[in-house]
Amino acid sequence: MNYFVTSDHATLSYFDIGEGQPVVLIAGYGGNAKSWFNQVEALLAYGGFRIIGFDRRNHGASQNVSYGQHIARHGEDLHHLLELLELRKPILIGHSQGMSTIYAYIMLHSVKNVRAIMSVDQTPKMINDKTWKYGMYDVTYDNFNETLTRDLPETTFKDIDIVIREKLAHYKKQDHQFDYIATKPLLFNHFFENWLDMLPRITVPILFVGCEHSAYWSHQHAEECAKYVQTGHFYIFETSGHLPHLEDPVEFNKMLLAFVDQYASA
Repeated sequence: MNYFVTSDHATLSYFDIGEGQPVVLIAGYGGNAKSWFNQVEALLAYGGFRIIGFDRRNHGASQNVSYGQHIARHGEDLHHLLELLELRKPILIGHSQGMSTIYAYIMLHSVKNVRAIMSVDQTPKMINDKTWKYGMYDVTYDNFNETLTRDLPETTFKDIDIVIREKLAHYKKQDHQFDYIATKPLLFNHFFENWLDMLPRITVPILFVGCEHSAYWSHQHAEECAKYVQTGHFYIFETSGHLPHLEDPVEFNKMLLAFVDQYASA
């Protein structure tokens, strides 16, 4: 892993491997950059890609800090990384809260330096109301506080392959301990963000990925989001929970390679 220091003095980690079209991978809440190892291997074997895995603050091997627990700050951290590595027109891929980080980056810096985007099982609005019914199951403004006191739903629908599980466990030992209690403010902020107004402003290709057995929200959010974006498309995993890149790595990698190949620079 490599490290850089943000403008507010947090030390964040990332890996940078391969050559070619930049692809930036951002894991969700509690996840780490190394969890994309299966996708990294597929991209390297395919060839022509420079793969960057980003550990957000308080995630993976990045520093645990008490400040900056806002999705907007995570978006600015991503901007610092892209500037540091001088990445031109990267493809941004975010899983769950990692996609919200991409939304924040777009809000702050637009899509002028983005080639394409993939959103992996993340609704742009997590609280349901009269205007949006594809948020987190049954969560409304009235019962939001009660929701945060409960444990998060199970992320997987089916067992992850034992080889993948063992690699994930090995990589996790190399990282800092993720603190679910100390990062509650980040989760709270994540719940209250509403990125629906960002969707019509996205002018680059974006693929919304839904998972039919996700315990977090209906897979229909992917198809609905694609309607908001002129350049939007959607893909549904029929046998996966919230972690399709780990539960169905073969199907996911096939979809991933088709996506990045289509939008990679010449």
